[in-house]
Amino acid sequence: MNRLKGLNWKGVELREVEDWILTIKDDKDGFSSLKYHKKYIDDVLKDRGFILIKGLPVDRVCLNQCEKEMLNVGFLFGAPVSQSNKFDFIGHVTDKHSDISQPTQRGYESRAALPFHSDRCDLLALLCIHPARHGGETRLVSAVSAFEQLQRSHPNLARLLTQPYPFDKRDDAQEGERGWTMLAPFSSSNGNFVSRYVRRFIEGSQRFPDAPRLTADQRQAMNMLDRYLEQKGQSLDLSLETGDLLLMDNHRLLHARSEFTDTSSTAEDKRLLLRLWLAYESSPALPTTYQETYGRVEGGTYRGGVWPRAFPLSNVPANMVDARCLMEEQLQGGGIAEGEQ
Repeated sequence: MNRLKGLNWKGVELREVEDWILTIKDDKDGFSSLKYHKKYIDDVLKDRGFILIKGLPVDRVCLNQCEKEMLNVGFLFGAPVSQSNKFDFIGHVTDKHSDISQPTQRGYESRAALPFHSDRCDLLALLCIHPARHGGETRLVSAVSAFEQLQRSHPNLARLLTQPYPFDKRDDAQEGERGWTMLAPFSSSNGNFVSRYVRRFIEGSQRFPDAPRLTADQRQAMNMLDRYLEQKGQSLDLSLETGDLLLMDNHRLLHARSEFTDTSSTAEDKRLLLRLWLAYESSPALPTTYQETYGRVEGGTYRGGVWPRAFPLSNVPANMVDARCLMEEQLQGGGIAEGEQ
């Protein structure tokens, strides 16, 4: 494998290699064939932080079956976690006219461009059912590469980003709890690089009077980081096609999306991706400061997500084998889309 310094890559460099693409040629087995490629997929995830799997036969099965197959993908690599307090395990990434300027609105239900960010899980999985007519590129960037560039050019600003910033909890705040938490955008745990950068959530924390006020230096640090994230050649921009499955490491990569337009407003013509948040069996240990956000910080445990009050994360065992068994039982029957529980 041509490593290009592993995770310290730029998108323009990855265009020259194809070790991050896996094409499924035996479409007879389709999704079930992924288990034969698991070691390769795990290796690429470790080395690059993501993998693009092409050729899955989503156009030959109904949406309900695609949802079941996505859950199976989740159980192959770990176990799915809830994506909101609705107890939804499969998100439909499609335009529902969400207003992302509002803190309670979800970005994946909008057609607006989304800046670089990370989700609250170990692995993000996106399966393309139907692409947009125009736009909607999924953009990936190595947080390792961007941060190292910032360290070289502006070490004082980089140091600020290793210190705690306030983050809006959004819909994860429980009754009686404060609506924000403190977290460093960049950290390390047992020698592992870890990132959690969502500028919308950092800025959103300022709606709470008791949250620490962002300083001019903290804002300057984010501005400079954003400049590196957006500089030409830094990101790998992907136009996902029907049957493409993207898996990415949320601790070491950031992702964004360009604005898109649909062919029409009818469901079959609209851009639709199925989204899974996964607790990954090969995940690293996280800093102790992640405890409030992820629920657990030990490597390889069932953690992350956003959970309803009636079924908190603590209801699920930390051990991945036990968690997988329980969640398979909870989700048996398949076809669980957002808000159905």
